[in-house]
Amino acid sequence: MKFLISTFCIVFFCNIVSSQSISIGYGPIFTHTNQKVKMVNSEEDFQNTDYQFLINYEHFIKNSKFSILGSYSSFDGHTWIKFREGSVIAPDGYPTLGVGYSGVDINRIDLGMSYNLFQNHGKIFFKSFFTIGIQISKSDGSEYGAFERQNGPEYIELEPISAQTFNNSQIIPSIGFKTGIVLWKRIELGLTVQGVLGFKSYQNMYFKYSYKGVPQETAVFEANGTGIYTALSIGYRIVKQGK
Repeated sequence: MKFLISTFCIVFFCNIVSSQSISIGYGPIFTHTNQKVKMVNSEEDFQNTDYQFLINYEHFIKNSKFSILGSYSSFDGHTWIKFREGSVIAPDGYPTLGVGYSGVDINRIDLGMSYNLFQNHGKIFFKSFFTIGIQISKSDGSEYGAFERQNGPEYIELEPISAQTFNNSQIIPSIGFKTGIVLWKRIELGLTVQGVLGFKSYQNMYFKYSYKGVPQETAVFEANGTGIYTALSIGYRIVKQGK
């Protein structure tokens, strides 16, 4: 009996080791700032806010186009207040288009499944995937400070803009795709594009202002991780392509 158990463990371990790939990546992220309390005559912000570092693990299921995914990503969390061109003028006479702040470090762990739309052993792959992730935010200890007032001709700052960071965790879903090529049956060069949906704010900004001379309700801008995350990656397959 012990022999059978030992044999099973060895076979299982060998299958695990010989059916995986590990890759590292780096690329721009594009995140959304939601207006929890809307600023008058304004739009929500969506832009390239930072670059992520990504570690990806993939376990191939034998004789299947499906595979199990695991990944870790790290980036800075940003919140942005967006102004229409001409609505705020800086002291140097040029328009101010936005004010941003990053006071949190974000780490996310994703687990999910992928499906290869191309043949299993081809040199080119295109995989769609779905994951469930745990996103953890932690304040980096910095404090927000606006170096200049955000004034006119439309918006007038009544009090200095302030920011608040949150140490929290949340479960977030994502979908995306990964495409690339396999060189020498072991080296992967890939591009990952991942759409993430967040629910809990990790950082808020507050803007007390008047619009065209009329005081308004304090606008609240929040970021929760919702956005598009991309990365160029290089990886190594433990098992040769085609095995």
